[in-house]
Amino acid sequence: MTFDADMTPSMLAALHAGRVRSWFDARIVAELRATHTPATVFLTGLWSETYPAVVRALAGDPLFELENHSFDHAAWATPCYGLPAVSSVAAKRAEVTLAARVITRLAGRRPAYFRFPGGCHTGADLTLVRSLGEIPLGWDVVSGDAFQPDASVVVHDVLSRVRPGSIVVLHFIGAPNAPATAAALGRIIPVLRARGYRFVTLAQLLTAG
Repeated sequence: MTFDADMTPSMLAALHAGRVRSWFDARIVAELRATHTPATVFLTGLWSETYPAVVRALAGDPLFELENHSFDHAAWATPCYGLPAVSSVAAKRAEVTLAARVITRLAGRRPAYFRFPGGCHTGADLTLVRSLGEIPLGWDVVSGDAFQPDASVVVHDVLSRVRPGSIVVLHFIGAPNAPATAAALGRIIPVLRARGYRFVTLAQLLTAG
């Protein structure tokens, strides 16, 4: 299980203006801890700066692995789900390094993996990320939790697509952008365990091959 902690400047503005209560769904962490389910969380720099106490708490919990999801969730290639774009090599480099700096300061460990916002990128972008010492990594199972209010849809999408070695992408941010994720987890985790699946972090998965 992997989770993206998205944060764009417009999301941050909505939070500060009171239009959104929070971009962190604590129920997700509670469910993962209650079921002893390891997970990898891809953090944006803006999200990490907004919720530093959460980042520190996750970093201190062996269930969680914290990785890089760019600084402000700008798209590296367009079109990309309406995300604002970052185009220059220097700006892309900053997206990786600034987020890594924030995450390292809060978590005490430098990220090893990088996930492109929206999964949008070019071949040259892969090379750039690797040159900065991080491994670009995506997913093979789309949970469909983005803007999906019905947990049953998320449950179906995950359970029908998971295979041994799968990387599932979900979101860490709760309503309004991912309102059903926590509820879906409460149904997905026991079913997959009953099917014989074991949950691991990305580092554990990739080390095991």
